Amino acid sequence: MAIKLTDIVLTLIFNVLHSAYAQHILSCNVTTLESCTGENQICSAKTGQCECLDGFTMSDGQCAAAAAAGARHGATAAVVSIFTLALLAAGLFLVVKKYNLIEYVRQKINLRRGNDVMYEDVMIGNDDPPLNP
Repeated sequence: MAIKLTDIVLTLIFNVLHSAYAQHILSCNVTTLESCTGENQICSAKTGQCECLDGFTMSDGQCAAAAAAGARHGATAAVVSIFTLALLAAGLFLVVKKYNLIEYVRQKINLRRGNDVMYEDVMIGNDDPPLNP
């Protein structure tokens, strides 16, 4: 089996795509000073990788303070929650208006309240005289 030109081209394309979308974790050297390029990073002797210092978390490829990263997520959660509640309120309002649910509920309440019929309005028995031919 010979390697074809299409096999080589496809292999190169897949390697370029993999390297473009893969997460690059650069190894570091513990013995050199400033082997990690980012701020608030230190080279770990156990893993040989750059890690964030205590109190910092990895955010967008850089080490940021844990409070700053949490504040960003908290603001996002608040905006998403408010937007969701606004959509639910608008949807509920449109359904109530389209099907005229307020008037429907009022009619049902009035029907339940109007069940006490006075006995003078109801005819009991046969009060008509018999018909003579």
